[in-house]
Amino acid sequence: MRPSVIVASIGMLAVCGGLVYMQTTRDESETAASAATTQPSRTEQAIAPTPDQAATTTATASSSVVTDTTVATAPPSPETVDQWIKDTQGSDPKIRAAAIANLANAPTAQALPALSEVIDAGEPEVDRHIALRSLHALALRDGDENGQVRDVMRRAIYHSDNDGVTQTAQSLLDDVEAAFAERP
Repeated sequence: MRPSVIVASIGMLAVCGGLVYMQTTRDESETAASAATTQPSRTEQAIAPTPDQAATTTATASSSVVTDTTVATAPPSPETVDQWIKDTQGSDPKIRAAAIANLANAPTAQALPALSEVIDAGEPEVDRHIALRSLHALALRDGDENGQVRDVMRRAIYHSDNDGVTQTAQSLLDDVEAAFAERP
């Protein structure tokens, strides 16, 4: 056999091997991506209600007065909000995450300083993401006439030391800005 035929054959084998490798790794990454979408993230796990909380919420919602398919909820008491604010600095990650998430239901004037503190000094992989989602919920629920909520979100974008926090903050800020642009 000629040397050029041998070189061409080896080249063809290398290309075929590369294609097989790429196909195999693409299938594995798609499988991993689909598994990741079916399993909740750490943030979602931290704020997801336990079965006891879900049963309590369902029982509360079914016993509440329902008007036009919305559940009327009473605002949390000031003592409850103060406890949530205190819990945002606690050592138990589940209690801390729940408190940060619950601040989305608190009055903006009380919740904003605590959520701002979490954005600045909280655990970057979970707490800051939950705080950003709470800020998002506050802005959409109460509006943000003076821009304070959006300023905290912008500070998270520009001064965060975590790319995930920056991306979450940018996405949620864009959503808030779009929602405000649609309002009359």
